[in-house]
Amino acid sequence: MDYSTLAVQLFLTGIFLSSLYILVTFGLTMIFGVMEIVNFAHASFAILGGYACLMAVTALGLDPFVALVPVVAFMALVGWLTFEFFARYTLDVGDAHVVHYYALLLIISNVLALIFGLDYKFVPSGLGYSQIHLGPFKYPLLKFIVAIISLATVAGLSLYLKKSVIGKKIRAVSQSKESAEIMGIDSLKIRRITWIIGVSSAGLMGALVGLVNPFSPYAGATYLIVAFSVAILGGMGSLYGTIVAGFIIGMTESLFSLFLPSQISPVVAFVFIIGVLMVKPEGLFSRA
Repeated sequence: MDYSTLAVQLFLTGIFLSSLYILVTFGLTMIFGVMEIVNFAHASFAILGGYACLMAVTALGLDPFVALVPVVAFMALVGWLTFEFFARYTLDVGDAHVVHYYALLLIISNVLALIFGLDYKFVPSGLGYSQIHLGPFKYPLLKFIVAIISLATVAGLSLYLKKSVIGKKIRAVSQSKESAEIMGIDSLKIRRITWIIGVSSAGLMGALVGLVNPFSPYAGATYLIVAFSVAILGGMGSLYGTIVAGFIIGMTESLFSLFLPSQISPVVAFVFIIGVLMVKPEGLFSRA
């Protein structure tokens, strides 16, 4: 394989990684922006989505991509339940909420371990090792579809936040909860909707990852590190920053593996993050 072909494949892999990084961080950023909560349990919701997809495929016999619809519906229900019985009671506890959400991370991870065991699982797909031909280049069809779904979801959510009435209310509460309430916006309702969207997007990301990579109950730590890295680089609370930072980190990890061992290339992304934060401690963009 010549370097030009390898470079194109790594570029496509960078797009694939970036799409997943953006999707999992998008919900995390929304929750922080609207609720002022650092949700350490976010990655555990992603893993839960992976197991929900696995059960929909193996127990119900659904096609893995069709299964994404009930998975998102299930995760929306999980989001509603966890908000009503947990998250809403942590809105005014200050920095102590960090302990609460770390505890929620452990609870979800341990329950999944009790139910499914510690072995790594993956969501079976009929696409197998099928490849898509892009001119003279080939790339795994499954990863290509996963990237398209991830980017389409982020684009849809961005459009929803920009154009819809609820989206505008979410942005208003994110900018100033007190001012939004003076204007007659029910901030608790908006925070509930934001939490449900965040949990659902995390679950969708976990289901998509399960199609291409094995996962276990405690695999969420990797996603958590990536999500916070993207959120911090982009600027906590900035959705636009999340998209830009997701592409920066995903493309950096992939393209630098052309010159460095794959185990070392992620270090370059973190060095870049440290360099940016030394110059702009708030991240690349302010909250929008």
